[in-house]
Amino acid sequence: MSNAMYNHKKYWLLILAATFLFGSTFPSSKIVLSEMPPLWAAVFRFLAASAGIIPILLWQRIRYRHTFVRHRPWGVLALIGLLQTAGSMGFLNLGLRITTPAKAAILMACTPLIVALMSRLVLKEKIHPLAAVGLIIAFFGVAMCIGLNKLDGFGAGDALVLCGAACWAASTLVIKRSRIAVNVWVLTYWQMLVGSACLALLAYASGEALAFPHTDKTLMAFLWLALPATTGAMALWFMALELGGAVRTSGFLFLSPLFATLISFAAFGYSLSLHELAGGVLIGIGIYLVSKRPDSAGQPRAVPAHNKT
Repeated sequence: MSNAMYNHKKYWLLILAATFLFGSTFPSSKIVLSEMPPLWAAVFRFLAASAGIIPILLWQRIRYRHTFVRHRPWGVLALIGLLQTAGSMGFLNLGLRITTPAKAAILMACTPLIVALMSRLVLKEKIHPLAAVGLIIAFFGVAMCIGLNKLDGFGAGDALVLCGAACWAASTLVIKRSRIAVNVWVLTYWQMLVGSACLALLAYASGEALAFPHTDKTLMAFLWLALPATTGAMALWFMALELGGAVRTSGFLFLSPLFATLISFAAFGYSLSLHELAGGVLIGIGIYLVSKRPDSAGQPRAVPAHNKT
């Protein structure tokens, strides 16, 4: 198997696994938030997720002692943590207090569109017209899955959620542009740790009451949310960004609401309506166009053989 073919298959596996795990956060969060307040739930989610990476980091330090990097790009790591974890999740959870989950999901689906716009303005990435059309089609597919009739009005909560989408988009560009010389586990650990610390300050300042899961079902949902759906998803996502362009990779985020719908159907017995099926078809068409005609910077490329730790 050629190196290009291997990277192409690896890229697709990373994308599918990451977006599936991201999609699973919606139903698992629904369970967790029934017993935990939103900001503190996010704080402990990312604290637990970062703690789950510590054994991997210790093993890497022992295994690659001679190549272990002690000087970190702390400024970039902190910026990614502020944007990807604190900014994105903080704005989203605050917005969910005064808007509906359906509208929040649609607005978060704007992330790939914001990435495309920022990539064009900041990174000067050329976006193929078919890729742009694919992003728009996939966005309307998400809106159809959730219900176009739920887009009535635009309030303060919606603006907060849109700020969260912008933070996620900005962090994607920071990761691509900075090309920081740390491996994916170091990046995932520090950005989640910084983000959870910022969210804790926000939760404390807002006076949100602290509460923990008190049923087995909620505890299991929290553990899934914190480890596979956060630690695993973030690591896989950063690996995919390493292989693909910012616009192309972010376009696959449209799969997350589709996976969330399918998981909810399997877990909670929700029935799939005609508009949800039609929306899924539009998402598939849009993603096909994005992946078929990627921007020039979006072709999967080989990861350096020596990945610094």
